[in-house]
Amino acid sequence: MKHYLNFIHNQWVASDHDAAFDVDNPATELVVATVSAASAVQALAACDHAATAQRAWRKTTSIERGNYLRRLADAIDARKDAIGQALALESGKSLEDATNEAVYAAEITRYHAEWARRIEGEIIPSDSPSENLLLHREPIGVVACLIPFNYPVYTLLRKIAPALIAGNTVVVRPSNNTPCSAFEIAQAVLDAGLPPGAVNIMTMAHDAAQAMCTHPKVGMITLTGGVAAGRRVLDYCKPNIAKPSLELGGKTPAIVAADADLEKAANDIVRSKTTHCGQLCTAVERVYVQEQVHDALVAKLREKMSMRQFGNRADQPDQMGPLISAA
Repeated sequence: MKHYLNFIHNQWVASDHDAAFDVDNPATELVVATVSAASAVQALAACDHAATAQRAWRKTTSIERGNYLRRLADAIDARKDAIGQALALESGKSLEDATNEAVYAAEITRYHAEWARRIEGEIIPSDSPSENLLLHREPIGVVACLIPFNYPVYTLLRKIAPALIAGNTVVVRPSNNTPCSAFEIAQAVLDAGLPPGAVNIMTMAHDAAQAMCTHPKVGMITLTGGVAAGRRVLDYCKPNIAKPSLELGGKTPAIVAADADLEKAANDIVRSKTTHCGQLCTAVERVYVQEQVHDALVAKLREKMSMRQFGNRADQPDQMGPLISAA
């Protein structure tokens, strides 16, 4: 069984209070890995390292930062099998889906690398005829990234890549349900040669997460998660007036008109609702259907849902997999 350490300042760091989390496979309920739990002291130290690294990182050109991100994308591609294996075990996804997520993460990293030449300022007309006002964008500093369990690999890169290209450094807390894939990405950070302190990844309990998010050098907190967690993040932003970036789920509707292809509509709705057991902000939550085709659509949905099989997607990838946890 694999044991993962925290990734701080390009070093693998054990818990300073001998704390660890078990990581379960939700399909089998077996422990598949353990991860070291960072203390509040270690989380604060990681923020200090990130703040120190950011002073040099912000002085690099955006072109150079883009080159780092391209190397990171290449390193993720090179490790896609290891990342996919870790993600499949901890999340209950099929190995194919998990590996594809690593590929998508590399792609989004390359996309943000291309912003190196698009970071522009503005010239603003002044009230005075003898002057122009120049707007020059500065990095925020340290960005705290809180990652969800449902797309943990893709979301992690979707958060850290834009922060890095803009001259910020990051401290990352992956979901305690799916941390292993994050540490496989940390190895890609090492392989890509990013400077120490630019990316720090830690698992931790809520008290340590609060300490991390309220560190004086954290200028932004970005969360993908639930509304309750979003409210906590807003509280964490208050002491330092940090900027919040919150993605708190969706209310995705499907609209079925009377002239719709009901077979296709039913297939699309069922696929959306059962992918990753419906644990997605893009999963269909409600269906608006015109009255004249209501009964026919319900019959098709009932038929197609009754045909869905449930189980371990490692055995049969086309099955509907498990919820991430009993909670």
